Amino acid sequence: MEYLEKLDWSLVWGVIKDTIVPHSATLIFNTILFLIVGFFLSIIYTIILSKKKVLKRKPKYYNWAVKLYIPILLCAFLYIFGQVGFIRGVYKILHKEKEPIVSNVYFITLSFIFRSEENKNTFVKELQASAEYAKDGSDYLVELLKVTSTNYNSGISLIDRGKNKISVYLIEKYGDDIYKTCLYAMLNLAGGKVHADINESMSYDEFSAAMDFLIDVVYKEIEVAVQDKLMTWLTSFLDSQYHSMVKSLFIILLFIIMSIPVIEFFIYKKWIEPGLIKKEIKN
Repeated sequence: MEYLEKLDWSLVWGVIKDTIVPHSATLIFNTILFLIVGFFLSIIYTIILSKKKVLKRKPKYYNWAVKLYIPILLCAFLYIFGQVGFIRGVYKILHKEKEPIVSNVYFITLSFIFRSEENKNTFVKELQASAEYAKDGSDYLVELLKVTSTNYNSGISLIDRGKNKISVYLIEKYGDDIYKTCLYAMLNLAGGKVHADINESMSYDEFSAAMDFLIDVVYKEIEVAVQDKLMTWLTSFLDSQYHSMVKSLFIILLFIIMSIPVIEFFIYKKWIEPGLIKKEIKN
């Protein structure tokens, strides 16, 4: 996260802007489409209110004032649906162009960490060498455990043969996990010395998968995997942001703007209209 804080976000925004502007037709189309939808929905909602006599009041001045709800609702619908259309346009563009965005942001970020391509390649190779060294250590531990487990026998051949077979089977099957668990525990212990919890940033399963991956792939594929991970993160981020923004806009529309004339009509029917009727009777 510290490198993300050091990023030149104006540069990142430039990357996004350069991606969105060439697809401005998509942005305009989605905005206009949702404006049209908003316009027709506002007309339908206004007609419903009129048929239910929500926009009808007894005093003439009050009746004219209530009619202002019509342009207000129209503007509110157009504004909110225009916003939704704009957001959807941006979302679709970013979704379509996420690969070049991730690639550009990735290399921009690396420029803050490594001075050159050679430094980066050296780091990745050393990272893989560390994983291979850990694998060698794991193989050595497996052989050591096999020897150790068969040294402690009871003297009863039948029991010892069964015990040794089971021990060797378990060690061969779970030897790598035993070694990786030890490494993970040591990382946790080292983190504890500086009051850091590695479990919060990486689970054991993720650590184990990362170790296996570093061993199995050539170092160039590591970059591809990192970018794939960033792609997954960006997709998840775009989806969550899009849905939360659209949801909040529709909540404002449905539960605030659309409810105002209904609430005001309820107040009118409950308290204002009975008072007006009483005045008319007295007169």
